[in-house]
Amino acid sequence: MRSSAKWCNKLVWPVAYSMRHLLPLIFYIVIMIRLALISSSETAKIYDGLSTRLHRATWAVFAPIDSGDLSQSLGSLAKVTSTEDLFSQEAAAFDAVVIDADSVIAESIAKKALVLGKPVLVGALGKWAATIGEVNGLLMPAHPWRFIPSVQAVRRSVDDRKLGEPGLLRIHRWLPASPIKPPMSERLMPDVDLACWLFGETPESVWSLQSATNEDYIQFHLGFTHGGMAVIDLSSSLPSGGDYYSLTMIGGTGAAYADDHHNMNLLYNGGHPNAIRTNQGHAELVQQLQEFVDVIDGKCEQSIFLADTLRAAQVVEQVLESANAREVVKRE
Repeated sequence: MRSSAKWCNKLVWPVAYSMRHLLPLIFYIVIMIRLALISSSETAKIYDGLSTRLHRATWAVFAPIDSGDLSQSLGSLAKVTSTEDLFSQEAAAFDAVVIDADSVIAESIAKKALVLGKPVLVGALGKWAATIGEVNGLLMPAHPWRFIPSVQAVRRSVDDRKLGEPGLLRIHRWLPASPIKPPMSERLMPDVDLACWLFGETPESVWSLQSATNEDYIQFHLGFTHGGMAVIDLSSSLPSGGDYYSLTMIGGTGAAYADDHHNMNLLYNGGHPNAIRTNQGHAELVQQLQEFVDVIDGKCEQSIFLADTLRAAQVVEQVLESANAREVVKRE
């Protein structure tokens, strides 16, 4: 009996020791969120570079919306399939869907994913957002501009009341000329949404002016209830090169500035201005994806909803209406 007990102890101890060390690994594998990506092949390369910066998530399936080079898209770990087969034959291979495509494609694919009970992160919705809302499920609209580190620093300054009452928001966004341009409504969405988000409300008046000689330049003013104003200009006709934006929020007791050209964030509320260099490097995509994963995991609350996209889309329509009519448009 003693001999048997010794053998039992020798057997049980290594097994117990191994299980104790294997359990965390097993648990880690179980909670990994398998993501399906629907995008162009070129865009997929960008998302592939973000994979090592995500926690508790991995790319499992890639469904290209074009016929580009797939050799480096999402590395060698993700399975490549067509958008047609993604939901009919590969539904068991992924847990959630990330859609980075134009609004028409995004709308139809997002609906299919939601019907299957798959959480969806989807961008470029605009006016199509309302039709997706008819299907129940976890839907997170992609507003990556909110996750830019320098912009988030400005938002924190507003939330922490370091600037006092927000008064004037000034945004410049300059895009290089391109033979293929998204519709003006899509180009306006980021800055309109940022203005509504930073002021925390929908503007009550909109006035805009589009250049008579250059249809790719537009300037607009958004008037908010408590006297705040956003002045935004967008140009899509610069010489070739990278795009550029700057954002300044001026309040009653301070100001905050974000600039993607030098990756700078500046905060001033008396004394010496505090300049902070932030590393952008697609950080906005990483943080947006991580929030999506964390929401699925129940580790954080969702911060962006369909209502945010619908609000911005409505204001964009008012901006374009004002530009065409050359008069102020009031909120109904």
